Amino acid sequence: MISSTTTLPDADVQTHENGLEEYNRLATLLNIVGVVLFFLGFVLLVSFIGRARPELSSSTLTIIFDLSMILGLLVLVALTMVVHEFLHGFFFRVFTHSRPVYALPPGYADAAAPDWFIPIRDYWIIGLAPLVLLDAIGLLLILLAPGSWILTIVWIVALNTAGSIGDILITVQLPGCPQPPDKGHR
Repeated sequence: MISSTTTLPDADVQTHENGLEEYNRLATLLNIVGVVLFFLGFVLLVSFIGRARPELSSSTLTIIFDLSMILGLLVLVALTMVVHEFLHGFFFRVFTHSRPVYALPPGYADAAAPDWFIPIRDYWIIGLAPLVLLDAIGLLLILLAPGSWILTIVWIVALNTAGSIGDILITVQLPGCPQPPDKGHR
């Protein structure tokens, strides 16, 4: 079984490198798609609530924008990004046994394991863990949490889903990357 390594075996070849720094146009496009995905996710989550929690009146989901609400939403954006990237970092550490590197370049947040070569199956876990874990927890909380929390939970789940657009793109592209034969390298 191939595992993460900092030195590729002689017979193996690096096939892909992740990083948006060089791809400003792609980063802009991903942010635009992320905004669309946020609104789509928000609408779908509100629809889910209507079916899963019909006892909640529409007044529970009424949004009143004032300065404190806007500041609170900005704090939620920051917290969601931190938790999302922490989960990537946690799984980078699980698979590389080294400390991940975090960055906040313009337009997105980033957790990385520079100089590590990571097999696709491991990267799927690293890349999709925040989307799967945070959204699953969010959906569970939508079913169980008090009505006064629902709008906040919906906001966080929609943000996390939208913020996962780059992770989704990378994991969708990975199967097309050539893979070295599995030679039991450690």
